Amino acid sequence: MIRKHLTGLFGSLLLFMALGAPASGLDLGRRITASPLRAGVDSIGPGVLAERVIAGSPAAQAGVVSGDVVVSVDGKPLGAVDDFLRAVGVHRAGDTVPVELRRAGQPLTLAIKLDGVPFETAPGIDLTYDAVATPTGLRRTIMTSPQAPAVGRRPAVLLIGGIGTYSVDYSFDPDHDVAEPYRRLLAALTRRGFVTLRVEKSGVGDSEGPPAKEVDLEGELVGYIAGLKMLKARADVDPERVFILGHSIGSVEAPMAAAREPVRGIVVMQGVGTTWFEYELVNVRRQLELEGIAPAEVAKRMALKEWAMHRLLIDGQPRAALLAERPAAAAMIKYPASDAYLRNVAALNLPALWAPLDLPVLVVYGNADFITSEADSRAILEDVNRAHPGRGELRIIDHMDHYLTDAADQATSFKAPRAWDLTPARHPAYQAAVEPVVGDWLVAQAGRSG
Repeated sequence: MIRKHLTGLFGSLLLFMALGAPASGLDLGRRITASPLRAGVDSIGPGVLAERVIAGSPAAQAGVVSGDVVVSVDGKPLGAVDDFLRAVGVHRAGDTVPVELRRAGQPLTLAIKLDGVPFETAPGIDLTYDAVATPTGLRRTIMTSPQAPAVGRRPAVLLIGGIGTYSVDYSFDPDHDVAEPYRRLLAALTRRGFVTLRVEKSGVGDSEGPPAKEVDLEGELVGYIAGLKMLKARADVDPERVFILGHSIGSVEAPMAAAREPVRGIVVMQGVGTTWFEYELVNVRRQLELEGIAPAEVAKRMALKEWAMHRLLIDGQPRAALLAERPAAAAMIKYPASDAYLRNVAALNLPALWAPLDLPVLVVYGNADFITSEADSRAILEDVNRAHPGRGELRIIDHMDHYLTDAADQATSFKAPRAWDLTPARHPAYQAAVEPVVGDWLVAQAGRSG
């Protein structure tokens, strides 16, 4: 599959599309204070605002500067970020795209020659870009394997990451790259002898198909199942020693994928183990309190959250209808995935997902995580061990937050600048303590017979 421009143009105009909500609504793992491209406001009129342009990117080379308002792409007017995504989604690397801007109120037309994101490289590691087929098109895959000679077939790990439409491919801007902890961890596993695989979501990066923000749970899950099959079919991979590493919402999708394409074991990090409805309520209250909201206001917002979430996810009421009734509820149901996806997740019996799986499970929790709690991880542990005693293990990592970065505690992580905040400082450092915790367990499980 030809490398399309999509991640390339993302890199040219922004480092990450911040999808989600501030703590007053819901943080599912991507707290923001500003969106890199946002709908035009005040006097700038319709369009999307380029708040930051990455040095050396195609947009920068074409002359786009921070503060420009992108009015149209290919002659298609932009009223929102989604319009931008649709307009650029038909192009490939090498195409030249006319972009109309307003700069300081004056019109300006530029031609941006689209470029692909650079291929990843890593010392001692081979990287292979490929694709897997799904019902809605090809999904980009990125595989790492050790350069050292193998003795027999290798064990392998499939990553299932968190919710949202971020790319797991290399970024134009490594200092503000939300997927960097994933790559660091997978590289560490590769250096210990594992083949690893990442599968981009639908419509993200080079992947074909509808935008990730529009697919349902099954539409996302099929990419990971195809990835498992790809790993098992490789001549250098032992199909009996394939594992899943599920982070955040990946803790929900991992057992679902394993039920349809069996694996040797599962690692889940910073996961959810009760019900989605309970999880959201607890998560939102935690963040409102960390934000310092007064108790009376917390109670008011929680009531609105429960009302809106129940109408949208449980009753299945159309978003437009419930917002027409209570417009203030918009902040409480601002999700980085489709309503259909969240309804699918909310309908799941999460403990029941683990019952059919008689396999070893490692549950990892970083105690600086403000997005999930230790209770969530202990719930997964209980779900596993109640169905299959002794199969689950729990490891707590001090000073690791939801993003696998270093933080003293939940409050510190909550207040820390993040990649999507567009702050001058780099986001918090990767917490390397996760590597031996996950790596040692995987090595031990891969070495066991049967």
